[in-house]
Amino acid sequence: MKSYRKWAVMCCAVTAFAAILSACSSDKPNASSSPSATGTPTSSGSSGNGNAAGKFEKRITFSATSVDLSDDGNYMNDEIYKAFDAKFNFEYKLIPLSWDNWVERDRIWINSGDMPDMMFWNFDFKDYVNFSKQGLIKPLPADYERKYPNLASAMAKTGLSDYLKTLDPEGRVYMVPNVIYNTPVTETTDLVLDAKVLYYRKDWAQQAGIQLGDTVTAEQIAELGNAFVQQDSGGNGAGRTIGLSSQPYQLYSAFVQTHNSYYNQFHKVDSGQYVWGSAEDSTFEGIKSFAQYFKQGFIDKDYYTFKSKEHYDKFDTGISGMFIDGASAANVNERYQAFAKANPGANPEEAIGLATIVGPDGKFHGQQNILNYWAGEVFNPKIDDETFDRILSILDYIATDEGQRLIFAGVEGKDYKMEGDKLVITREKDEQGNFKYMGDLYPSYYFFYTKIVLPDDWSARDPSLADGVRDTAVKMFRVKEKITDLIPPDYDVMFLSAPNKDKFNISIDDAITQMILEKKDIDTQWADWKKSVQPKVDAVLKEINGALAK
Repeated sequence: MKSYRKWAVMCCAVTAFAAILSACSSDKPNASSSPSATGTPTSSGSSGNGNAAGKFEKRITFSATSVDLSDDGNYMNDEIYKAFDAKFNFEYKLIPLSWDNWVERDRIWINSGDMPDMMFWNFDFKDYVNFSKQGLIKPLPADYERKYPNLASAMAKTGLSDYLKTLDPEGRVYMVPNVIYNTPVTETTDLVLDAKVLYYRKDWAQQAGIQLGDTVTAEQIAELGNAFVQQDSGGNGAGRTIGLSSQPYQLYSAFVQTHNSYYNQFHKVDSGQYVWGSAEDSTFEGIKSFAQYFKQGFIDKDYYTFKSKEHYDKFDTGISGMFIDGASAANVNERYQAFAKANPGANPEEAIGLATIVGPDGKFHGQQNILNYWAGEVFNPKIDDETFDRILSILDYIATDEGQRLIFAGVEGKDYKMEGDKLVITREKDEQGNFKYMGDLYPSYYFFYTKIVLPDDWSARDPSLADGVRDTAVKMFRVKEKITDLIPPDYDVMFLSAPNKDKFNISIDDAITQMILEKKDIDTQWADWKKSVQPKVDAVLKEINGALAK
């Protein structure tokens, strides 16, 4: 899923175990909504049938942002775009965003009143409230549920759109939240699990005489990392092989959050009062643990400079032996394919191992999420109604079975065929015998694939995935389900708006990085940092406890 997968751990980090399980039971689309062999949408909404009948006679143009685009890409010359164009008669000007700049760039655009017509936006509660009140983003039409039923259905499944209605006196919604799972599943679970795991070179571990099971502790990670460095498992030369390369938030989730699930948030304790988890003693135990491991030298000394995919590249090229990332079926598939491409002749299922990271208590720590969404689209308030209708109609079509097949399976008769209600992938394969990535075949995929329905939905039932990929992903979720110590989400404090809380921007991750770089006594740094932030923390806690404490 390319670098889109970065969001899955950093911003939302959730994958439904039930949806992954349903993908393994069959490679058919969901029976209750299976597309017909003719490609006619099963939906009776305004998109699809109505659009093809010539509803959109006037050609329109709109601007839009998306991630994973290149500055010189041609996004109006492939068959996916042309299929959309045939239905909706439009041209788009795509503006590339990077995962490193998109949040701040979006905020600048919106505040300046100079945003593109449609923008891929990382939902932030206080920004949403401020932007909507100031008229900086455009509300959806009052009758959007009637006019765009497929879009409305997907939005409703996020669990967010109904809540957003309560924030506006007129019940208006000012964004389209993207649904993670739009397809009904046949099996259910109460758990919505963080997808992160440790990816490691299983072949290197075997050479070092180390065998890991389905779970791994920080001590075992250190043992493995030190062995990779000392034995130069990558053959890079003395001192050049790295044990573990990952971005800061991933490392801190492995070494700090495993000591305190609430390490980066306000939470309620048994007394009924709220405290700040970042300042708790258990968080400091995790920080000390990470600092000690960093001094050992197996953790990439440049981890704090990583901006996007450096850890992937170092792993695939044999420079490092471990990284931490999500393990949905789509992400496992992407990592296997990238490794195979960089290592011709290697079998990624034999070379790469996955293990769930657990804390000193043997439990998997993380945040349980109820809402089924991540990010979304917002719109320029100056956009005219006709263009707005065209964009929403396109999104409505994307939320249909036919729209999803077009984006993720490609062109019928070329990339896939229907055998009854079974979708069979026939698209080109690479030199390793894997189906080529859709984005490599159709550049416009990089625009459509993160709109309204996120790729996780398709990946949970993607017939192009190998059985080994699905089995690996499912195994990790089953392991977590049995040993999880997930903390329940507290939406009361999450969505509480108060002056000091709204301005609070102290990041424990940034503080940890600073402490590591200072290379001073960690106890002294911790005490000094707590003292420096205490006034701001106390002001926020006063607001939270005044509103929510029992």
